[in-house]
Amino acid sequence: MILNENTQKKVIPIAGGKGGVGKSVISSNLALLSAVNGKKTILVDLDLGGSNQHTMLGMKNNNPGIGHFINNPHMSMDELVVSTPYKNLFLIPGDVLVYGLGELNFDTKKRITMGIAGLEADYIYIDLGAGTSMNVLDFFLISNSGILVSTPHMTSITNTYNFLKSLTYRFLQRVFTDNRSFMGKLNRIIKETNPQSEITIPQFLREISKKDSALARKADYFLQALQPKIVLNMADEKEDILTAQSLSELCEDKLQINLESLGLMYYDKGISKAVKDRIPYLQDHDDTVTALGLNRISQKILQSEHYPEMPLDFDYYSNSFELSEIEADSEFELKQEETGDGIYSEQYVQGLMQKIEEQDQLINQLAQTLQQMGIKL
Repeated sequence: MILNENTQKKVIPIAGGKGGVGKSVISSNLALLSAVNGKKTILVDLDLGGSNQHTMLGMKNNNPGIGHFINNPHMSMDELVVSTPYKNLFLIPGDVLVYGLGELNFDTKKRITMGIAGLEADYIYIDLGAGTSMNVLDFFLISNSGILVSTPHMTSITNTYNFLKSLTYRFLQRVFTDNRSFMGKLNRIIKETNPQSEITIPQFLREISKKDSALARKADYFLQALQPKIVLNMADEKEDILTAQSLSELCEDKLQINLESLGLMYYDKGISKAVKDRIPYLQDHDDTVTALGLNRISQKILQSEHYPEMPLDFDYYSNSFELSEIEADSEFELKQEETGDGIYSEQYVQGLMQKIEEQDQLINQLAQTLQQMGIKL
């Protein structure tokens, strides 16, 4: 597992507990924003069986991709990197040209993981499939700080929790695979089907600690390395961010992992049009509330020298969810001023221009007053 805080190159998988949450759209647009900010960025399409990032970027599907890499043991990951229409942004296509790829074996997943880790780039975004297959879980664990995309709907939130639960189990299995006693107890928890008998990770570690406190501390240490993030997408109300915060509290209580918020995105029908037109949303919508939200998320990543450590100002907010709540509140007000096409209403623009003119007048008056007082500017 790559610990992003210890490397200059950031590898960021993006997944979703269920399909249709906007995972691929967010992946392509975050990759584009990274490239626009001058960072060499590679977008890897690892949505096996459903790869479509070439479509998101308006590219033809005629380049070898992950499917060819899997079937050709002599091919290197570097051979798959292709230019896109956007400066600094490169793509590794998926498996759409190769039929019949299912669950991958350990050696194949290791080869893909090592190939991605060896790529030369500032940022590598990995668009994964939906759900909790072993392929998705193992590729999400390529680094310690992947992003989960969810909607506020309870089914999506539930699926996201189930993803994180499966991820935590899978992570512990990989770390302690050679410890028979630990694995035996863990596998009994995983196989438990009665919700009333469910044992949480903190309870499990307390049981382990009774016989081997050092082993329990080691497990806790490794769990602290997991630092997933969440983007709440397709929200209708600013209060929807509270749903994601409740999910984070549940993860801390049941799974002993820290889930932080990157932000909330409001529903925008312009996204569907961009997908239909085969262009990144930001290409034709760079002045909308959605564009503002995407930029805020991107800047939290780009401005963090040790991402996944969040660039938070604790003088103004106590955690990432409180910051997201403040952002959601301000963006909700802006959203009310947008027309259906994601453009600000004429009345709003006129009011904004009037405020700018008034501020300019005040600045000029202040400058004149200072000059009369003999203060040089």
